[in-house]
Amino acid sequence: MVVAEQLAEETYDDLVEPRFERIGKTVYAMSSPGYKHQNVLLATGAQLREKLQAHGCMTIVSPFDVYPLYDKGDEYTLVQPDIFAACDRSRLQNNRYNGAPKFIIEILSSNRSHDMVLKLNLYERAGVAEYWMIDPEEQIISVLELVNGRYVIHTYEGSDEVPLASIPGCTVDFKKVFETLD
Repeated sequence: MVVAEQLAEETYDDLVEPRFERIGKTVYAMSSPGYKHQNVLLATGAQLREKLQAHGCMTIVSPFDVYPLYDKGDEYTLVQPDIFAACDRSRLQNNRYNGAPKFIIEILSSNRSHDMVLKLNLYERAGVAEYWMIDPEEQIISVLELVNGRYVIHTYEGSDEVPLASIPGCTVDFKKVFETLD
């Protein structure tokens, strides 16, 4: 029988890499998401994987570093979207994506204003063509489509099949996504 050794606190801290995002000059610590968040992430990502692959895009889920303003000379701003489409494989490195992905999803949790204000403004400025915010509690999907440099919002309910404006022919059936929460 193997007995686990008790790690000194400083040793444990050295082993665990904290998750964070950097926007502007501010670093935001990220806590572990709840089970509803993770179920929505898995169910949505699973639907998107095959559909996006057919369009030459790879579905990537968090944690994964994205530098959305990289093309604008900002190699500091770093986010970890819940799901994004890596359609330009030349921007994809082993542990990061350099530039604004075509499509990003954030699943709302405790720090809603971070996704609904701060990241929305960042993604718009970076030129992310489509940004979805999924609310697992209210079962509402907010789809923001970039039109002439500004986001136009479309709202869907949890029983809807939601089309990707930026990748024609791709949809997510949210009835199937939210049934994972029952």
